[in-house]
Amino acid sequence: MKRRGFRWMAAACAAAACWMAPGAPAEEPAPATDALRHAVFCPPFQGPAELAGPYHAALVAMLQQAEGVEYMEGLRMRIRAPDFSYRIQGEIMEDEDGRTFVAVTLTDAARKEQIASYVAPASTDPASLAAWEQTLERDIQRRASKLPFECRIRRQMGQNSCTLDRGLGSGLQPGMVLHVALDEEPLISPVTGEVIGRDSPRAVGQIQVFRVMERAAYARPLPGVQLPRSGKLYARTF
Repeated sequence: MKRRGFRWMAAACAAAACWMAPGAPAEEPAPATDALRHAVFCPPFQGPAELAGPYHAALVAMLQQAEGVEYMEGLRMRIRAPDFSYRIQGEIMEDEDGRTFVAVTLTDAARKEQIASYVAPASTDPASLAAWEQTLERDIQRRASKLPFECRIRRQMGQNSCTLDRGLGSGLQPGMVLHVALDEEPLISPVTGEVIGRDSPRAVGQIQVFRVMERAAYARPLPGVQLPRSGKLYARTF
């Protein structure tokens, strides 16, 4: 598929050969643990099957092996997807000169924000695919170690405990302590009315995990912690 005006973008991104850097992290408490894994989805790449298939398969293999990633697919992707997750989408594109490129974007699915993008020449040549894999594999590991882990908190009626929408696959273990935050409020431009950012998440308490199942976990506030009674809550590392 040809894309008008794609030539300049492909040339610039291929020359850079790196993901776009995310925004500066908020200054918050230190992470509770480095053992937690992010929920990541990677639907099939769009474009000609002879290229889209191998590039998608290579990326899925990297995600499945990455220590900081809980790769999700099939029914879990459509029905039991956790609220806070990341989506990687890929596409094989061709510019007006007939050159083929693979474009990949990393999106925060919960906030519908693009975190990073990458464009590189695409080829059936094994050496070209291997070089692409090497570059992305390094970046996957780097980002997985830096992005905060997040999961939704669901309260139990009449109980002090709460439920988390992540389980064993995410690396949660009994005894882990997570910070609790409120959903960020969008920052809206008074001139255009568009969303221009979000309030930085702030810890409003801490919870400790005491039971972990396959797709869920139970936690309770630490002694002396009173969680807010209103608003949507989520657990995260900072």
